[in-house]
Formats: sequence, structure tokens, C-alpha cells
Amino acid sequence: MVNNTIYSREELLIESIFSHSVPKIQKVAHYLRDRKHFAKHYSPRLVSIGPIHHGAKNLQPGEKYKLMWASMYLKRTKQDAQALYQKIASKIKQLKELFVDVVIGNVHDDEKLSWMLFVDGCALLQILDKGELDEPEELKVKVDQLVLVWQDVLLLENQLPYKVLQLLSGHENDAKLLETMKKFIVCHHLSPVRPTKKQDTGEDNALVEEGHTRVDIKNNDTLQGEVETPFHLLDQLHRNVLDDQDQKMEDTRSKQNTDDDCDMITYRNIKELRAAGIKMKANHSHKLRDISFSYPLLCLWEELRLPKIIVDYTTAPTYLNLIAYEMCPDFKNNYEICSFVAFMDSLIDHPDDVKELRSAGILYNVLGSDEEVEKLFNTIGTDLVHDRKIYSHVRCQIEKHYRSKCRTWIALGCHTYFATPWAITALFAAVLALVLTFIQAWFAVNPKK
Repeated sequence: MVNNTIYSREELLIESIFSHSVPKIQKVAHYLRDRKHFAKHYSPRLVSIGPIHHGAKNLQPGEKYKLMWASMYLKRTKQDAQALYQKIASKIKQLKELFVDVVIGNVHDDEKLSWMLFVDGCALLQILDKGELDEPEELKVKVDQLVLVWQDVLLLENQLPYKVLQLLSGHENDAKLLETMKKFIVCHHLSPVRPTKKQDTGEDNALVEEGHTRVDIKNNDTLQGEVETPFHLLDQLHRNVLDDQDQKMEDTRSKQNTDDDCDMITYRNIKELRAAGIKMKANHSHKLRDISFSYPLLCLWEELRLPKIIVDYTTAPTYLNLIAYEMCPDFKNNYEICSFVAFMDSLIDHPDDVKELRSAGILYNVLGSDEEVEKLFNTIGTDLVHDRKIYSHVRCQIEKHYRSKCRTWIALGCHTYFATPWAITALFAAVLALVLTFIQAWFAVNPKK
């Protein structure tokens, strides 16, 4: 009887998690956090946002910063502190439903929780508006501290519900708040450069750095009619990285290109692809899903096109937290970030694979050695659940290329003799020498009378 009761409670708990309309603020799953060398990427280093890490001893200096930023926000926006606090306090029961019970279980006092959300929310809005790398004095911190703040506010365990920011923002509609969130994400986390003037006017949202664009960002969402709001800041990052229309197109392409011939697909690294005559080339659209396989030169030359990516100190925490978010039990998604990381992990098995990506202009290594990049992708690509359909059309085409011996030999020959100008010159010289030798031999046998 007791066992049946326990089982029923577990069923009710699971049902309640999946029946909730939006993902709740929660901790990183223990099976992700418990992995060696991973925990540090899930925990804040300077400021806590929300109740999960509130009160941690190592984050006490951050409490003073948050009070200062909240005060700066109220002064800048000319809003009444008491009135804003009451907005939070009056909605505290509804706001508590946006957190899993274990997160706010230790905060029994609604007044204490309301104060926490009020201070943290105002501080976060100030960070989003004034957290400029070139002007750290706007937040009265040093550059190195500001960099930590940027990373901290995008951790899964450091999120506030969008509703909190909405109540405190003072904006009449969601468009202005969303614009602020997107500007912060584009400027500071998946791109090392600021938007150009075109981006400021909304004409072109590509981030340009000496002709190169960051792969992950898309910031041209249209705000027509009712605005689809994110669940929190990390969710907005997830939405910016991906694109719903691209997903529909990708799913269609996957279904069209997946057939019985590709039931057994072997994942191959870049070294193996190059050995089969497949060339790496940078894609110009710079979106995660834009990975393609094509035959641009009379079906004799194969190219695997990949989006450009920059690997720096933010890569591990950013992708690990996006992955942790996708693996939350109440977040329904297609594991797009997991699938991209898993695909890149399958390509990179050796530092030479990283070198090949750098030579092709696909990967920009800011970490240092190629060994560090190879280790990074192999680390964050561990134990991932991914959607096999997302890149199935590419893997299928690669598999068909491998199974076609004739095409593989032709492609390998093209790669060997036409890959560089020097190889082409050497081949031309060899052919010319052979022709001249033949002519000389012919005249020797058939001298003129």
C-alpha cells in the first residue's frame, strides 16, 4: 500500500512538471553538474540572480553591487521604489509558481522573496541597459568584473522569470524590453563586436568583424501583433541562436534526404573526410543549422559547408548552460544546441581537425592552442542527447559519398591534384613534359625527309 502511494506521488510530480505551460526556474540536472570539471561552468562567480545561489559566501561582494545597480536603475528611470516593490509583492504567489518548489523551498517568507526579486530584477535591468564593455564606469566596476557579470547573468541557475523584468521595466509594451535583452545578448555574449549602424536601424543584423560574422546570432525578429515573450534571459539567448523558420525548413530537408540507404551511418572526423576528398568551406549564412554537403564542381568536388564559429573563454559556459536548459524536463524542444555541439564533436577528434577548420576560415581560435579547442568540444560534447533528424540529410549525403567508390576516387584525385595552385602547376608541368616527350619520340621515329 505504501509503495503504491509513493508511486502515485511520483507520477503526479512528473505529470505536473510536463503539464506546466512554461519552463520553471530550476537547477542544472545533477547528472550534468556532477561531471568532472563541469560544475564551475554552472555557478556564478560574482553575482547571484534569483534564489538558487542567494546568500552564498563567495558572492557576498555581489550583494553590494546589486544594491548599487538597483539604486542606479531607479534613479535613472525615475521610478518609485516602493511602488515597484508593491508590484512584485502583489504578484508574489503567481511569481512563485514560475520556480520549482525545491528552489524556493528555503524561502518561506514571501516578503523576503519579494525583496530579493525586486533588488535582483532592478539590478539586472540596469546591467542589460548599461553593461557596456567600453564604459564599465556606467556600472561602477572594472572591466574584469563586468566580464564576470556578463557570464553570470546567462547561467541557467541565475535566471529571473521574464514576468519579474516586465513588472519592473516600466515599459508600456514588451517590444522595448525585448529590444534591450536582444541588444545585450548580441553585443556581449555570442559576438565580440558591436552592431553596426545598419543593425541599429534594423536594416541588417549581421555582425561584421573584418568581413566575418558570428555564427550564432540572429536579431531580426519581427514584433508584429502580439509579442512572443521569452521565459527568461537564457531562453531569449536560445531563441536568438535558433530560428523557427529555419527549423521547419531543416526538418523538411531531413525527411526528404533520409532514406533506407542511410540507416547505418558512421560518424567521421575531418581527417577522414579530407582523405575521401571532401573539402571544408565556410558557410555565408552564419546560422547553426546551415550545415550542408554539395558538389559545386561538375559533381567532382565535394564540399562540407559549416557556419563560422569563434571559440573563446565564453564558449564552454555558454553552450553548457544552453545544453542544460534544453535538457530541463519541462522545456519541450528539439535539442538543437545539443545536436550542433554533437555534430561538431563528431568532426573534431584531433588538433589537426581544428587546424583544418582554422585554415578553411570556419573556426576562429581565441583560446590558444588547437589542443585546447579539441579538448573543449570533446568535453562539452559528452553525454549529449541530440535530435538525429536535424543533420541527417548531411550525414546521409556523406555516407553515400563514402559508399560510392568511383566518386570517392575522383574526388580524392581532384583534391590531390587541384587543391592548390602549386598542385595544379605541377600537374600541368607534368602533362606538358609528357606531351613534349611524346612529340620528341614521335619525331625521332618519324624524322623529316
